Amino acid sequence: MDARQQPLAGMEPEASRLHHLFFAVLPGPRAADAAVCLVQVLIARHGLQARVRAQRLHATLLSLGWEGTLSSERVAWARAAAQRVVAPAFTLRFDRVLSFRGAPHRKRPCVLCGPPGAQGGFMALHEALHTALWPAAPVPDTTPHMTLCYSHQPVPEAPVPPIAWTVCSFALLHNLRGSPGPYECLGTWALAGPHELSK
Repeated sequence: MDARQQPLAGMEPEASRLHHLFFAVLPGPRAADAAVCLVQVLIARHGLQARVRAQRLHATLLSLGWEGTLSSERVAWARAAAQRVVAPAFTLRFDRVLSFRGAPHRKRPCVLCGPPGAQGGFMALHEALHTALWPAAPVPDTTPHMTLCYSHQPVPEAPVPPIAWTVCSFALLHNLRGSPGPYECLGTWALAGPHELSK
């Protein structure tokens, strides 16, 4: 894969592709603790065969796809794009839980989502980052969400106590297929405060 090539949406990674690069925002400590408590409630309530992995909680901004090796060229390109992003800090709020549909016979992600149309800050960062990476490409739609766990048993859509935090930065993360531990953080970039945007 060319370092600047867009990943194809909806394609499952090939077995030989072990390394995933992606941009994400990470929950603050209180939000992460609240999410873990919620997962534990959902596992007990719905009899989910799922694991709680607090160290992997995140909301994906953009995926850069899977590769057979961790390309230093691709990491450098992603870091350079992130440095060009100018976007304000914002509040990210999730208040409902549901299961996304997945491929047959695969575990389905149980996710937190927020009110439709009320995630403007996240969408602005998604657009700014996509434009920095692929200036000539149209910005695709995305559904802001945070994956809580994976389970064959679906979780019906339902409201939950809001989980919210102020997003002041975003990160470039590396996931090694099969790793149970935290993602490797390859960089973080601060978002601008109101006084910085007005300069």
